[in-house]
Amino acid sequence: MAGKSLPAKQKKAASAAASTSKQPAGEAPLTRISQLAALLPPAAPASASLNPLADLVQLYESRPLTLPSSATNKDRETNRLEVHTALHTLKAVFEALIKQGRLHGVLKGAKRVRVDTAEGRKEVAKEDESVQKVKAWLKQRWDEYLAQTARVVGGHWDSSVRLSALSALMSLVRSGSHFLTSLHPDRQAKFAHTTFAHVVRAVLLPPGEGEDAELKQDVLDEWKKWWDRCDDVRYWFLREAATLLSTFARSSSNPSPPPLPPSLIPNTISVLESLTTMPTSSSELNEWFCATPVVKSAPSHSSKKRKAEDERPGDGSTGVFDSSESESEPEPDVIKSLNSQQRKKNLPPLLSLVAHRRAFQDCWLAVLALPIREDESKRALIMLHRQVLPHMTEPRRLMDWLVDCADVGGTVGILALNGLFTLMQKHGLEYPDFYTKLYSLLDRSVLHVRYRPRFFRLLDIFMSSSHLPSTLVASFIKRLARLSLAANPAAIVAVVPFIYNLLKRHPSCMPLIHRSSDDDEYDWSNDPYDHAETDPTATGALDSSLWELTALQRHYLASVSGLAKVFTEAMNKQSYAMEDFLDHSYATLLETELARKITNRAPALAPVPQRQPIGDSFFPQAQAQAEGAGAEKQDKEGEGEEEAALEPVDIVSRLWSF
Repeated sequence: MAGKSLPAKQKKAASAAASTSKQPAGEAPLTRISQLAALLPPAAPASASLNPLADLVQLYESRPLTLPSSATNKDRETNRLEVHTALHTLKAVFEALIKQGRLHGVLKGAKRVRVDTAEGRKEVAKEDESVQKVKAWLKQRWDEYLAQTARVVGGHWDSSVRLSALSALMSLVRSGSHFLTSLHPDRQAKFAHTTFAHVVRAVLLPPGEGEDAELKQDVLDEWKKWWDRCDDVRYWFLREAATLLSTFARSSSNPSPPPLPPSLIPNTISVLESLTTMPTSSSELNEWFCATPVVKSAPSHSSKKRKAEDERPGDGSTGVFDSSESESEPEPDVIKSLNSQQRKKNLPPLLSLVAHRRAFQDCWLAVLALPIREDESKRALIMLHRQVLPHMTEPRRLMDWLVDCADVGGTVGILALNGLFTLMQKHGLEYPDFYTKLYSLLDRSVLHVRYRPRFFRLLDIFMSSSHLPSTLVASFIKRLARLSLAANPAAIVAVVPFIYNLLKRHPSCMPLIHRSSDDDEYDWSNDPYDHAETDPTATGALDSSLWELTALQRHYLASVSGLAKVFTEAMNKQSYAMEDFLDHSYATLLETELARKITNRAPALAPVPQRQPIGDSFFPQAQAQAEGAGAEKQDKEGEGEEEAALEPVDIVSRLWSF
């Protein structure tokens, strides 16, 4: 276990300061934080002892992230202030240490020694052993602070503290990146990716279990401020996320990976779903969170002095900590003028569109290499063809995963075929069993699933080519017509116009609706279509007929039967716009029927006059009672008989008594 204080030699020089680091019993944490902060930079001089730093980090780690439901408002406010104060006090301390060069790089007073390198014998700065021990101790405290802050981002109960911790981490990433850039001899842009790795873990692996381990929506919204805008943040997040995901994947180099956290894949997909900007050209790489990268140029002997004068800032500043907005953007013409060999040598990865796409691809491949659940597969497949495949350098590497998803069937198989079709259409993928797989997905469940409208949109795209064999198209038409017999009305309303459009697009399938019972050559008692055949080119559908459409013309719902009667007319209409029929449901069909106006029809239960031929012969009991009381009716006056003859008959009451 790492020591919490400096080595003994350092302690002896600052025993007075170290003695004050012991926390008195019963002292308030806020007071203790203020006391420790006064003993550390930037409040204390640079030569002050750093022993109080261990106590401050330990006090920060001891603050609880969750409170019981019985906690009072005072307890919540106290916890909020303690975590927030310790967080930003330590942030100020570590930023001061970074600027002093005590965490990164080499101190200015280090000795210069000659060492042998691959490029020859060079003179480098080498620190004393005691300085190196102090720096190692500081890095341990630094890692402890970053790990605890990452836990605060993902697991603290208060939203304002979570967002404040995330902003603090990003501020430290910027400070560290600017300092690392200042250490580079050519002032090439550097990124503090080791610090940034804690940000990635805070977003993708929040502490806790179950719902507590899920990415909070407020953290995701705050993260999008950098994720969607800054090219360097997006690039390094994709790289660090791929590295994190690969540690849980089984491989030859990692035969026994650690258990996969249940929330890792859903959180990663949530972040990738929120990405709305991805560069499509090098000129779009122009927004940086840290230092702006520049293209390396080969220096010439005649222009070394002039180049040094041009690069020197005119205001006397070093330019190390200047904001990225004030620095010049790389010229796209300079990048275009480089050949392939010069690009590899002189072009930084942050200015390379290929590097950004490769990082994007590696992250997605790392996600899909893990054991992914069905609901997560659906989320990935929904955005695959529009948000993923266009930005990959090698889209065909997803073929195996898409084929495995297509073999699953159901909704996952339907969505996987969309990605496979995109690979076939735009990236030259050969998948001869595509339409066989598509035909196997046409079962009774496809007309009842939630993604039915999406399936018909995809099916319309897949069947849009006019070069498809007529035997294959006829099999799809016949299968859809057969399934419509047991489908709900909302699905039938989508199937009928779809079949109409296919017949218009493929006239060679017209015999399916032109065969009639008058044709002696056709045996109506034996349908040649084999619905159990899995090969759509061998079902015999082209020799059959669409008798199912005739059955639909007698459907109980008027809107369905009326739509199916379009096949009894000449097919000279334009093709249907499928978008008008895909989103129907029982609710929309019911609204349509209720809004339908019925004209020139009598109400179903209108009272019928007695003189109409629907008298007592329909009601035997009433007729017998009428014959028994015939004598009494004859004694009535003529006026009474005339009024009774004109009285209407209450049919509902008669039916009820009957």
